Amino acid sequence: MVRAECLYCDKTFRDYKTLREHMRKKLHKKLNPSNTEFDKYYIVNYREFGKSWKTLSKDDNDGSDSRNGSPTEEDWSDWEGSAPEIQCLVCSVVYSKFTAIKQHMRSQHRIDLDSLCNGMSYYKQVKLINYIRYLIMDSDCPFCDQSSLPDISKHLLTHMNITSMSHERFNDDRYLFPALDNDFMLCCLKDVLVEGEDVLVIPEDIPQPHT
Repeated sequence: MVRAECLYCDKTFRDYKTLREHMRKKLHKKLNPSNTEFDKYYIVNYREFGKSWKTLSKDDNDGSDSRNGSPTEEDWSDWEGSAPEIQCLVCSVVYSKFTAIKQHMRSQHRIDLDSLCNGMSYYKQVKLINYIRYLIMDSDCPFCDQSSLPDISKHLLTHMNITSMSHERFNDDRYLFPALDNDFMLCCLKDVLVEGEDVLVIPEDIPQPHT
């Protein structure tokens, strides 16, 4: 039987749907460069007998710098991709650090995301994030019953620090679907195993429901 194994972190999962969700959430969408099992598939390994792609790469870069046209370590800094932009739940401000965007939301919008998500499983946190985003897009307050607000950011300042919310407000499976394309905030959420709660996996090929 073929194992559902992540090729980046070598963890195994009970089925391919769970594996796919793990790879999406953790951004494990590449091979582990430290796993020598894949070395035979690198054509560069056959350039010189007895040398691997890592050795050849090191030889090519030894003593080189940007002055002679060879890449420096700084030039390779974007190989892992650009830093993710994590957008605020309320405004268009983005930060590359999750801690920074959470601090921004506490100080500017009185939303304490750590307290709101405390004790929640990953999927409940996803529902919460998407619920907040969807309502704010419609100028509705996610934390009270006021709607069609002219300035949602200003309205949030009328609340005390927002540290909790009733699960009934966002306990709907439609909020498992991202409100924001490529929402990196969802990748920053911590997995919390809640005893007695089933793990729900949503296949990527299920269309988003109409609201």
